[in-house]
Amino acid sequence: MDELELLKKEWKKQEGELPKLSYDQIYRMILKKSSSMVKWLFIICVLEFILWMSIDVIVRFTGDFNEFEEYNLKGFMFVSTIFSYGILLYFILRFYRNYKRIQTTDSAKVLMQNILKTRKTVKYYVWINLSFLTLTALAVVGYLATFTDAYVVEADQEKVPIFIIIISAIIVLSIFVGLVALFYRVIYGILTRRLKRNYEELKKLEL
Repeated sequence: MDELELLKKEWKKQEGELPKLSYDQIYRMILKKSSSMVKWLFIICVLEFILWMSIDVIVRFTGDFNEFEEYNLKGFMFVSTIFSYGILLYFILRFYRNYKRIQTTDSAKVLMQNILKTRKTVKYYVWINLSFLTLTALAVVGYLATFTDAYVVEADQEKVPIFIIIISAIIVLSIFVGLVALFYRVIYGILTRRLKRNYEELKKLEL
């Protein structure tokens, strides 16, 4: 049982007694918890940015990026990488602004609004990232299948029909996108559900 639940139970026990735990004490506890959760959203987003950048650097240094150059995908990958970094940086800024906004909140009503804004930011962040990742992956597969002989060569080497190679590539990409979606659901989902509980508690305080 967390600190807020213990405080609420104590509040109920003291009904009819003096002194009672005040509305302000409960509100401050919810504010503290909400601020901590939004801070973690910001930290996780920063860590994710560092992770993707590290993977990008490793791929380039190990020479795996040369395959994209071989099939004239260097320009496309450069543009898509810039866009992906731009998306991450934009939401890092949004999460930071949400965190600072909640820190300086001085009323339950405004805190409720800021919690809703933060949950919307997380929702947009997840859907935009997943959509961009999926479209980029499909574009690469479509280009390789239509304008290059990459899958033809691989099909000859593996002695299988080319459609098997293409379907296999799509399956692998789907699994990767699915794992990223699962990560988002677990990590961001836990924090946003807790924010929702805080929102519900604030609604009770306001009644």
